[in-house]
Amino acid sequence: MMKKLRITLQDVVPFAAFIVIFLFFTIMSKGRMLSAFNLSILLDQSVMTIVVGCGALFVVAQGSIDLSVGVNLALTSVIATWAANAWGDWLLIPVALIVGTLVGIFSGIVVSRFKVPSFMLTIAMLIGIRGIVNFIQSFIHTQAIPKSMGILSAPYIKYPAFVIIIIALGYVFEFTKVGKYCKAIGENETTARFVGVPVSLMKVVAFAICGLTVGFGALFSLSSNGGTSQQIGLFFEMRVAMAVFLGGVLVTGGTSAKLYKVLLGSFSITIIVNGLSLIGLSQTQYSQSIQGLLLLLILGVTILASKKIGKSAAPADDEEIAGHSEDQTAKA
Repeated sequence: MMKKLRITLQDVVPFAAFIVIFLFFTIMSKGRMLSAFNLSILLDQSVMTIVVGCGALFVVAQGSIDLSVGVNLALTSVIATWAANAWGDWLLIPVALIVGTLVGIFSGIVVSRFKVPSFMLTIAMLIGIRGIVNFIQSFIHTQAIPKSMGILSAPYIKYPAFVIIIIALGYVFEFTKVGKYCKAIGENETTARFVGVPVSLMKVVAFAICGLTVGFGALFSLSSNGGTSQQIGLFFEMRVAMAVFLGGVLVTGGTSAKLYKVLLGSFSITIIVNGLSLIGLSQTQYSQSIQGLLLLLILGVTILASKKIGKSAAPADDEEIAGHSEDQTAKA
């Protein structure tokens, strides 16, 4: 028997927020938001956030968070650029993907094996890895990527690669055991472990996927900017977190984690930054204040919505559990 499709307030909020934000800045900018040039800028600025945000979704779905994606991107970019310039242009791509993934695996192992809260670990890494990046750059300085690698920023390379990455991540998250297990851990880790979910392994896998997407993000960043800089990856972790949570994903993860929410959140945060610039309020104090207030508002609405859903779903869940128990007893 097919289940009825239920559209809840929690599902509607991200779409409503996106539409309101887009219409507001379209009106306030007197239509400049809709110019072909500006729309291309919005898409280009959203690519990196979307890719890394979709990778971070695997971690957030488990009720964890990775606040080290910014410094991971910086470290990955610096090492990959150095390797490409020292030993061969083609090394830029594999080194970026390997370094990003290894940092993610390290985080996953520490979180799963030593039971360190992901927030505390990744905050420590945010500080520590930034120091390592600054130390490395004090010797090799900022470097440009090899000219041959500039082709990665070409639209016929960048956008097809972007679409393929998102489709692959969406398939893994929605249609494989990896995504289902990540959401199950976020719903109830103890229950997930009890029914046979390899919780420790899945935590490592989730952080590894997040790290891999950071590697892709580093390639997009390097190809767009032409090389590394002292500011590379700075505050990028906040942008990714904003994209995920502004899209309506709860900090507790679970079934609230949806890929389309990251897409909406990423475009929303890019529109806010771009729109503030168009209307002459691009100063940091305005931008950060508005982003913070919007995030608090969206989180408040989604949390209230999830509580209502939880209360209405509780009796049904109890009946389902009771029925399941009776079936098991009958079989015995």
